Amino acid sequence: MFKQFLDLYIKPKETWDRLAEEKYTIPQLYAKLVIIFAFIPAVSHFIGFVIFRDYYVSAIKKFLENAEKDPDQPKRTIEYMKVLMAELMDSDITQEFLMMVTIYGFELLKPLVFTIIILFLSPAFGGIKDPEKSFTVAAFALVPSWITGIFYIVNSPISMFMTFLGMFYTFYLIFIGAEKVLRIPSENSKNFQFIIVVVILYLVISGVVGFVETLITYRILGV
Repeated sequence: MFKQFLDLYIKPKETWDRLAEEKYTIPQLYAKLVIIFAFIPAVSHFIGFVIFRDYYVSAIKKFLENAEKDPDQPKRTIEYMKVLMAELMDSDITQEFLMMVTIYGFELLKPLVFTIIILFLSPAFGGIKDPEKSFTVAAFALVPSWITGIFYIVNSPISMFMTFLGMFYTFYLIFIGAEKVLRIPSENSKNFQFIIVVVILYLVISGVVGFVETLITYRILGV
């Protein structure tokens, strides 16, 4: 699996062809792939909050300065940022640890969300309906976005850019995997239509999931 893992991000088309012949199970992929890489963004947030907290505190101070000049800025957001800044300046890391666990839990859910979307859409675009193949595409494709989560260690515009880049490559891998693994035909741009709908549905669902994650974070911080 390790060689295929490396090859996929260097020559995705050829490697997806080989992965299409493999028969990975969902528990196997979780044990060997997901639980490892999904931990990267979670632990990166924790390291950033604990070791590089000054960068986060500085960014929050700038945000609050601008927020005070913006009457449309939600009050709860401002309150959350103030509490977060106070927590970061405190020596107790209990809340930071709980936030890391929360982030990790939601990262572990990501491949399942993608799998459900792919499984639901694939037959509609002429592909196969196979839970394990769908999960294979989702799990391998998500690795770049998890790896770029390491940039959460330091809060900066580069972090946001790299996160976007990782997610973009994830969707590109799903686009290739849809044709190679799920057998969605490229005729009449069906594979292109497929990835467009996947992106739209994922953004909608991730918005809802992100809202729930935010509510949990509010609860942890006592906002």
